[in-house]
Amino acid sequence: VSTQSTGVHPLQQGSIGGAFQLPGPAVAIHGVPPKFVCLDKHNSRILVINANGEVWAHDLDFNQRITGNAYRIQGPAVGLAPHDVDVYATKHGLVARNIPGELWCHPYTNRNAVGGASKMNSPAISVHGTPGRYVFKLHKKVVVINVAGEVWAHPRNGAWSAGGNIAGAYRAIPDLVAVGGVPAKAVIPWKNHILVINQAGEVWVHTVH
Repeated sequence: VSTQSTGVHPLQQGSIGGAFQLPGPAVAIHGVPPKFVCLDKHNSRILVINANGEVWAHDLDFNQRITGNAYRIQGPAVGLAPHDVDVYATKHGLVARNIPGELWCHPYTNRNAVGGASKMNSPAISVHGTPGRYVFKLHKKVVVINVAGEVWAHPRNGAWSAGGNIAGAYRAIPDLVAVGGVPAKAVIPWKNHILVINQAGEVWVHTVH
């Protein structure tokens, strides 16, 4: 990532503290192997979707601890369609994205149960032009970073549900992300920022307006 780009800022020394382990039981190692893991920030928990499509939740508390043992989110299997590649947790339910770029929403019927999947009203995500490399939910957008490092955003209108609309993509920032320099190890959404962690352990920040 270029340090000369106006939208890119390294996190300065001292702004990231040392790593610490969250106290509590182990996550995503019980029984059936995990397939997807996502953060459900609206319900303060980590969700693990296993290879059988079961959804298990690990609650987090305000003291940064994993509390109690995992519990099952009831409902049909999630993320088991043949071409599913991602699962996101939203305020209204779980959204699965597949290779054709479709978004399918499992709405919450209550805090600990989801319903069957319905296709969201949206154009195909991450399948047009240059292939997508990273796709994630960022506030009210679905953001795609393609293999050329371009960042494209699909705005969301309405709730994250089968009735919500995802609009066509626009170029979100002029910077190229996660290409060039030290290779990227991970790309993580945070508020209105994209964090790029490279193989040297450096963290770079791109702001999406």
